Amino acid sequence: MAEPLAIAVVSPLAWPPAEDLAHHVQAEAAALAARGHRVTVLAPGADRVMLAEGRAALAALQSGDRGALAGEPGRVRVVAVGRALRPGGRRVAGPIDLTAGLEAALSLSAFDVVHLHEPLAPSPALAALRHARGVTAATFHRTAPLAGVAFVRPLVDRALAHVDLRIASSDAARRVLEEVLPGEYALMRPGVDPERFHPGPPPAGPPGIVVLARERERVGMRFALRAVAGLDPGLIGPVTVLGPAEAPWRTRAAIPKALRGRVLDVPDQGPASRAEALRRGSIALVGTPYEAGGPAMTEAMAAGLAVLAPRSPEADEMIDHGVDGLALPPFAGPAWAEAVAALAADPERMLALGRRAAERAGARTWDDVAAELEARYLEAAAHHTRTAAPAPRPVLADLRVRTGPALAPEEVVAACAERGIGVVAVAAPGGLEPALAVLRAAPPDLAVVVGQEIATREGVVAGLFLTHAVPDGLALEDALRRVRDQGGVTVLPHPATPGAPAAEALRAVAELIDCREGLAPGGPAAAAEDAARTAQRMGLLITAGSGADHPDQVGVAAMLIRPFAGPGDFLAALAGATPVRRRARLRTRAARERRRPARSRPG
Repeated sequence: MAEPLAIAVVSPLAWPPAEDLAHHVQAEAAALAARGHRVTVLAPGADRVMLAEGRAALAALQSGDRGALAGEPGRVRVVAVGRALRPGGRRVAGPIDLTAGLEAALSLSAFDVVHLHEPLAPSPALAALRHARGVTAATFHRTAPLAGVAFVRPLVDRALAHVDLRIASSDAARRVLEEVLPGEYALMRPGVDPERFHPGPPPAGPPGIVVLARERERVGMRFALRAVAGLDPGLIGPVTVLGPAEAPWRTRAAIPKALRGRVLDVPDQGPASRAEALRRGSIALVGTPYEAGGPAMTEAMAAGLAVLAPRSPEADEMIDHGVDGLALPPFAGPAWAEAVAALAADPERMLALGRRAAERAGARTWDDVAAELEARYLEAAAHHTRTAAPAPRPVLADLRVRTGPALAPEEVVAACAERGIGVVAVAAPGGLEPALAVLRAAPPDLAVVVGQEIATREGVVAGLFLTHAVPDGLALEDALRRVRDQGGVTVLPHPATPGAPAAEALRAVAELIDCREGLAPGGPAAAAEDAARTAQRMGLLITAGSGADHPDQVGVAAMLIRPFAGPGDFLAALAGATPVRRRARLRTRAARERRRPARSRPG
């Protein structure tokens, strides 16, 4: 086995798993962990406890604990990086808090591999891949036409440019992708759990029928049950419907009268419930192409059932007609009824089809999938290290500290060290001396941006990267031009800042404003961060600063930003930075550990 990798597996669907895709992620992550890798699943959470634990882990990460999200070798760790929504009954990612959580998780954690599943799902995860520093991989599962992608093609192309390894989970998915998003896709089919899905003993009596019909509309279930409703009851054994997890009463209500009392409904709650249903039968009826592309048909084959499926690209990929299953015309009731009757009357052929199906589907386990992924990760990592320079690690930057009688330069430096601040911009009243004093007191690992808070006739603004002071009392336009003339950056304070210029004054000088403070200490943290990110999505360059004039306030509002060199690079870095709100007095774990012995000593 290769050296253990730190792997982040990103799911767009909620945790705990309730959908095929989430169960796929769970099985794949477990198989990678079983091979000794340190695996962390990043997913939107649907459980309050999980959400609280995820927020605590992200807070620790942003406070300087770079291993806060790391998994242990051999075990899967799940971190909720946002809250799940339920549009149309499916639990998908909430876009705003998930964006911030993923960006922090991927930019601050030292993952060797970041693997995203279903990049085209309604989730910001694909865009968040730009923050990953290691190998990036994306697995596409969807086989339905992707016509809607054409409308956002430029955005998708830019996001996929950050992906080192593209994977299609089926040949049908690969063909669809190559038409809409041309590129090189590795085919990597899912595995099965051989402990759950394996052939059982031959039936003692008439063969049981298992109908795989998990689609919510239940069209496939109605068709399959009608196909067997007219058969001689003595020819077939019990009938089991593997139906959707939600509203099982709707499944029972759709059972034809001729089969009432003879059909057991098993709602699909995941692999365990599917295994329970498949143990009850010897023949599996797959009603729709949708089901033929899901895991249940593969598991039915691995369990040794003779499978009847509708002709479709999904079924043709898995079934060699007449060898390890039967591919029949879709929704041709008489043909399906005849095929079921023929198999039930010919146990030897039925068992032969089941044996061949088990050999084909059961030959690929989740450990095989993990081994193939491991090999591809290492291959991509070798190429990645040869061709891509490592991205600089983002730092926390408090971009407006004011200093004052209660915040001396030495206290600014100490507060930055305690809270993991790597960049501090000092913009206080009274010229450049307050900022220069902090610069003189700062150690080499703390970058200080020299600035000034300027009181103009129309209100307060700030200038950063200044070489000489700007007098107070000037007109707003004159003050901004003086900042620009010395190569500085003009910053409009947050609207809630006392003395901020009025809107009519700002409209006249809009072209002289380089960036706007979009996040300040006041108000609820989540709402403030959402507002700042909304402004970023509208194309504004946003800064964040605490406005601190007391040590406890330093770092309460900050930006997670890549290191920069000079004013121009600072503005470029702001475009990809993340606004962050933190609690007052929040210290890094290292700072807390340093303080504990001091508190434990007797006074």
